[in-house]
Amino acid sequence: MRASIADLQADFDELLFLCRNAEAELAEAADQLDAASLLADTRDLLRRQLSASQRRYGSASERVLALRQRARCECPAPALLDELRSGKAALADLLRTEQALTAALVVAADWQSPSFLSSAMPASGRHEGRIRPHVNDYKRDRHLDADAYERRYLEAMVDGPLGLGALLTSCGMAAFTTILSYLAMERELDGPVVAGAGLYHESRLLLERAVPGGIHWIDECDTPASLRTIESVRPCAVFLDSLSNTKWMPVPALGPILDQLRGSDTCLVLDNTGLSVACQPFAQADSVRLIAFESLLKYAQLGLDRANAGVIIARADDARKLASYREHLGTNVADVAVHALPRPDRGVLERRLARIQRNASLLAGQLRERAGLTVEVVYPELGGCLSIVFNEGEPDPRREHALVEAAIAAAARRGVSLIGGSSFGFNTSRIYHTATRADCGEPFVRIAVGTEDRLELDGLADALAAAIREVAR
Repeated sequence: MRASIADLQADFDELLFLCRNAEAELAEAADQLDAASLLADTRDLLRRQLSASQRRYGSASERVLALRQRARCECPAPALLDELRSGKAALADLLRTEQALTAALVVAADWQSPSFLSSAMPASGRHEGRIRPHVNDYKRDRHLDADAYERRYLEAMVDGPLGLGALLTSCGMAAFTTILSYLAMERELDGPVVAGAGLYHESRLLLERAVPGGIHWIDECDTPASLRTIESVRPCAVFLDSLSNTKWMPVPALGPILDQLRGSDTCLVLDNTGLSVACQPFAQADSVRLIAFESLLKYAQLGLDRANAGVIIARADDARKLASYREHLGTNVADVAVHALPRPDRGVLERRLARIQRNASLLAGQLRERAGLTVEVVYPELGGCLSIVFNEGEPDPRREHALVEAAIAAAARRGVSLIGGSSFGFNTSRIYHTATRADCGEPFVRIAVGTEDRLELDGLADALAAAIREVAR
């Protein structure tokens, strides 16, 4: 009970961060709009909407603070726990919706093709006086909102040397396709290429089609063999996921691989979506050519699931060239998506990741004890996802699909929140039958663990264990 109350206190801290983050966005937008040339009706509309949104966030902040104070009760009881859970759920849902309204409101006066000169009324919204021809006058290419977020992201989220560049993209896959196109079109994939067998299936599919000479696949779980392959092949590029989003979730030993690549011309492309800020490859990648990327739709959105976005991190020379390819490929992030993202704050994200990882580890342990020998629970003690793999018989998609349905039904009978859906990084745990098509890799059932409090997690384990036993009979 006390552990659950402490969890909820931390949840209220995160909700308060979201409130204050949005309030800062709105205040900054109000200042920018006050200085902009706008027609009277437009200015009046925006002022009224900004004020209304600021009042709503003020009210939400007061509710969060009141609930956080209630959570400090010295004698926690089930009724209090229910009150706090209900309040958290209501506020989280409200703030998720407000985040979209805030993003739209911030950019409401702006243009996708803002003017740099005008004879009368400018067409540049908040950014009047800051638009430069052929630099930021066409948002598909680049824009000031992304520039500001990229600087904040580097400062808050990335450990490493000076001179790194960050580039926002329209999603995580857009980040990968930008990197892949850059390397392929610069003829940097004409030689041998090494890739992890656990590479995300969409990345793997594109990589196989982009590399004319074939790929040397390595088993990320076999570090000595991987290092021998890299040494013997001397690849022009290595593609890895820091934590694989596949059935067995292999984790490459990045330290030894970086040591192996140090001083070479090999480019290491690392998908860091599975670990986010918990993995800091640039901190140990001196004299290694490294390009890292991450989907910002997952952990970085703090469960909001509001907008597609991705980010690429690279050293200055690669970053400049990648920016050019991003422009020509049309993979830049939308301005409204930038403001739908919470501002980067490493402490907030690290605390959230720690909760999710704690829950994933506890859930995996409980399921291993209670689900019987008919399934293997795969969890590498990193990240927030685990796999349920049936041990008996041939793979049967109907069985995996039945498990998803049985889990939702078992959760409903117990009054436990569980969602059948894709992706990960949410407040509420999700269960999903992945890779249902042959070109999507090996199918399995993934549980993407949420930020449930300690007692909620026990209820979730009960439901999942019952579902596994039912389907495995």
